[in-house]
Amino acid sequence: MRIFKFIAAVALVVTMASCASYKTVPYFQDLNSESNLPTLNATDYTLRLAPADMINIVVSSALSPEIATSFNLPLQSNRIGAPSTPTSTQSTQSTMPYLIDSNGDIDFPVVGKIRVAGRTREEVEIIIKNILVSEKLLNDAVVTCQVMNQYINVIGDVKTPGRIAIDKDNLTIVEALAKCGDLNITGERHNITVIRRVGSQQKVYHVDLTSAQNVFSSPVYYLLPNDIVYVNPNKTKQRTSTPNGNSWQNPLIYFSTLSLVASLATTVVALVK
Repeated sequence: MRIFKFIAAVALVVTMASCASYKTVPYFQDLNSESNLPTLNATDYTLRLAPADMINIVVSSALSPEIATSFNLPLQSNRIGAPSTPTSTQSTQSTMPYLIDSNGDIDFPVVGKIRVAGRTREEVEIIIKNILVSEKLLNDAVVTCQVMNQYINVIGDVKTPGRIAIDKDNLTIVEALAKCGDLNITGERHNITVIRRVGSQQKVYHVDLTSAQNVFSSPVYYLLPNDIVYVNPNKTKQRTSTPNGNSWQNPLIYFSTLSLVASLATTVVALVK
């Protein structure tokens, strides 16, 4: 009888451990139908251009397409330092990007120097369009501006870690992790680390993906260029990386041993009877 009580106790411990592990997996566990989530001001995190950024500006026109092309830098694959074979990015890009100089300016065709540093993409589009229209260079100008070299880095226990291009304003940490294929099942959801450069210092933030309140109120909910997102592996995965000589640290060894002892004890009792 004591043997069966022992087996029941072991099973209960295993079940409780499984439930505890499950609670660390789902996202946004505090959500319900009446949840009111905090809302950050997205405009405070809108990307702003800086010296050394590369931007692709395309001017188009329905009435005067030939004139519009004179404001676009032609893509030159044979320029000094260019690769001999086009990359996938070059194959889909029809114009050459502008490099913002140390003063924060670009040298725009026909117009000349335009200050773009500190401005958003939309602000640059409006400025260039207003110049073209006011100077009577292109009355129906349509201007688009795209940033080419702003990235974040996602590393750690995700399916596909790597460098993620910021191809839109207000990229969120949830979107960035989704671009990496989500966390592995062994990734710690309650302690995502984000490292951000603020002035001359590196600041460290922690995000708990199991709490919607924590995620949506975090100052790193919207990511900025050069942010580093690190997903720590949980203790189970950390243990699997230890040498075989340290396999005793794995709690599964103890459960297996207890199960074996219980089975042997049950067999002995049955034989004695």
